[in-house]
Amino acid sequence: MTVQLKNGFLKQHVDNTVCTNQPVKLLVVNLMPNKLETERQFVHLFSHLSMDVEVTFLRMATHHSKHTPEAKLQQFYAVLADVYDHHFDGMVVTGAPVEELQYKQVDYWNEFKTLLNWRHDHVRESIFECWAAQAGIYADFGINKRIISQKLFGVYRCRIDQQTELTAGFNQLSMPQSRHATLGHINDPQLDVLASDPEAGPVVLASKQTRSTYLSGHPEYETNTLFNEFNRDREKGLPIQMPKNYFSASKPTNTWQNDSIRLYDNWVHSLLRVQV
Repeated sequence: MTVQLKNGFLKQHVDNTVCTNQPVKLLVVNLMPNKLETERQFVHLFSHLSMDVEVTFLRMATHHSKHTPEAKLQQFYAVLADVYDHHFDGMVVTGAPVEELQYKQVDYWNEFKTLLNWRHDHVRESIFECWAAQAGIYADFGINKRIISQKLFGVYRCRIDQQTELTAGFNQLSMPQSRHATLGHINDPQLDVLASDPEAGPVVLASKQTRSTYLSGHPEYETNTLFNEFNRDREKGLPIQMPKNYFSASKPTNTWQNDSIRLYDNWVHSLLRVQV
C-alpha cells in the first residue's frame, strides 16, 4: 500500500504520493548511523503492508552523529520537542550499534527514557528492535541484557510460543539477528515471550501493560544487509563468523521477508483497536 513520508532523507528521492485512505500514523525513531539506508529498509517493508501508512522520522536530539552533519539532521528529521503534542498510532524504535556499552554510557540514554515515558500518552502501541528492545525491556521492567562472547549473527527460525494477534498466521517465524547481547530467561508476569529460539533466545516479546512489542532482531533487513555487515566487520579486522542460515548456493537468500511483512501487518491492523 501507500507510504507517505512526512520527512526524512528518502523523501527527496521518491515520489511522495498522498494516501487516499486514512493512513496509520507511524513514528519511526531512527537510531542507526546510516539514516538513509534504514529509512529505505523500513519504507520498503511498509510498502508491502495492506494498510496505508504515514511515516514521521525522529532522531535523538542529544546524540552527536559521526556520520551525518547536524545541519542535515535538523533539516530532515524531527526531534521529540517537535512532536511532543502529537499523537501516533504506532511507534517503531530501531536498533543501534551501542549494545556493548552500559545503558548509562549511551549519550542519549536520558532522552530515550523520556521518549518511553512520553509514549504512554501519545502512542497506541510501540515496537522496539534489537538494542532498543533490550533497552526498552531494561527501562520498562529492569531486566538487563547479557553480553555474549561471540556475535549472534544470521537468520533464525523461531518457534511460536504464544498465539496472539501479533503471531496470527505463523507456525514459525524467521528473523535476522545481528547483536552482541541477549536476554536470559524471562519470568516477569507482565512480559510474554511470543517467539523464541534455543540459540537466539527470546525473539518476540510483548507486554499489555506497556502496550509494546520487543523484537530482538531486524525484520526490516534487506537481502544483502547481513552480507554487507559481514564484509564491513571483516575489513575492520573484527572477529566475525559467516552469518548462519543465510546462504543458499553461496548466495544470500531472503527467507524472512514474508514473515516480516506478516508480523508488521498484524501489528498495524491491531493498532486501531487499542484504546489509549
